Amino acid sequence: MSTLVRYLIVAVLAYVIDMGGYYCLIQAGMNPIVSNVVVKVIAAICGFFMHRRFTYQIVEADGKMGQAAKYFGTALLYTPLSSLVLYLLMLVIPHPVTAKAISDVLLFIVTFWITSKFTFTRKKNGISAGGDL
Repeated sequence: MSTLVRYLIVAVLAYVIDMGGYYCLIQAGMNPIVSNVVVKVIAAICGFFMHRRFTYQIVEADGKMGQAAKYFGTALLYTPLSSLVLYLLMLVIPHPVTAKAISDVLLFIVTFWITSKFTFTRKKNGISAGGDL
């Protein structure tokens, strides 16, 4: 199974955690903004461990803290970037759902590339190596 397929599987699982958790917290009466922050944090933590172990098949502890810093740094940049891309696409594409779908696909590709090349890397013969496609 390729890294991209494994990445897609984890992305779907993280989305289920995100949306499912959000729905449950809203139904429980929690503030929508607080609910969103809570589930984003939980989904990001789960996503990090699932991507590290399943997507990129990294089992050794070496580099875990550095990878975590890169992963969560990427996650912190993702939200404003996705809003900017959506805004720019809506200047050209009048239908917001279509613009969001295109924005999500573009950012999914960028995020996959970033995590493959810069976040989940291993040292091989003293050289840092990214994930395989």
